[in-house]
Amino acid sequence: MKAILRLFKRKYDWKVMFICLMATILFWLLNSMNRDHLADVSYPVVFKFDNQELMTSRDSKKEIAFHAYGQGWDLLKLKLNWFVDPIEINIQNKKKFKYILSSQIKPYLEDRLPELDIRYFLTDTIYTGLDKVKKVKMKVYLDREEINLAKDYKIDGAIRISPEYVMATGPSSVLDSMAHKIVIKLSDSDISEAYKDEVSIPEPTSDLVSYDTKKVEVAFTVTKFKRPFTE
Repeated sequence: MKAILRLFKRKYDWKVMFICLMATILFWLLNSMNRDHLADVSYPVVFKFDNQELMTSRDSKKEIAFHAYGQGWDLLKLKLNWFVDPIEINIQNKKKFKYILSSQIKPYLEDRLPELDIRYFLTDTIYTGLDKVKKVKMKVYLDREEINLAKDYKIDGAIRISPEYVMATGPSSVLDSMAHKIVIKLSDSDISEAYKDEVSIPEPTSDLVSYDTKKVEVAFTVTKFKRPFTE
């Protein structure tokens, strides 16, 4: 312990020592990068499609992970995703579009990375993020609990909504997970006469889904309560 304290009490040019240390680390790093190494790396892949029956259900930019042998600089470039242009693969098979085998992408990787030796892939398959386009009719309902009528008034008869159904278009998996109904609310208050107006439809819960209309027409009549024992 005393020896360590005496070491720190001595006068050293710490700035020079720090520069020497950094130079040593830099020399070691450069020397290491110029040698060959084994490493797990990944390469970006983008899946595209040319037919109207498919669409993106989520991010179609994926990464294929593999174990490679090559120069340190080449491996580091992949690790840090420097100057790496993604491989674009056009999906044309309408029956097999949800995933492809990693081995099918190997020729593309070998063209892009001739300096690396691809030893094996870390995953057997890659999911494309593509899905079939689907159309679903969604029934429109009015939230009766949110209708703000004037005091002593009630709805007389049925509530008419036109159109009664809205066509939703989107990826099959997304639409299947959604409730096939749309609930709308009125913004008007103190309604005391026959109502007829256009009401905006709330945006879909997924930005991958679209409706064929943004508004529906709501109409109903109201009447005042009849109170027989009033002054």
